[in-house]
Amino acid sequence: MKNLIGCVLCGGQSIRMGTDKGLISVEDTPWAKLSANKMEELNIPVVFSVNQNQLSNYKALFPTEQCITDHNINVEGPLKGLLSIHQEYPTLDILMMACDMIDMDKLTLSHLINIYQTEPNHDYYVYKHQDLIEPFCGIYTSGVLKTVMESIDNESFQDFSFQHILATGNTKTIIITDNAPFKNYNKVSDIGY
Repeated sequence: MKNLIGCVLCGGQSIRMGTDKGLISVEDTPWAKLSANKMEELNIPVVFSVNQNQLSNYKALFPTEQCITDHNINVEGPLKGLLSIHQEYPTLDILMMACDMIDMDKLTLSHLINIYQTEPNHDYYVYKHQDLIEPFCGIYTSGVLKTVMESIDNESFQDFSFQHILATGNTKTIIITDNAPFKNYNKVSDIGY
């Protein structure tokens, strides 16, 4: 899809799970690949956001050029992964998913992309449940990511949480009508297989 690249966030610590969530397999398919498959079905090219310690494991599964390590950016957490992808692909908007969103479905992704295409005047496109914004199935436009990078470089950026960024930005929120695609698997007990 023109101007849009998919990013599977895999660089988290997975402390509660006790193992790298992106590498957990369902029927021999790693979770990271399950998430990527959903975007690739919609003709969106995909890259994987990983930290340096994960790189060798991910390069064993995916082409090297698809594995993007965290850059030297003065933020931590998932925002660092997102901005690292932005630095690699500065002209592309990014559809970001967490690697543990293995229940995400094509309909939910297609709806998000349709709104992004038909309402082009927003910086962010994300789902929302009541007062809680779901940042990890969202589209982040290249223009606003450039602005965020400049704010970090100028040290004028203070709150690095996605909730703050999305709540104060030009954000298109879409009400979640079905929670199932947004289930996160954080602990071994969450896995039902």
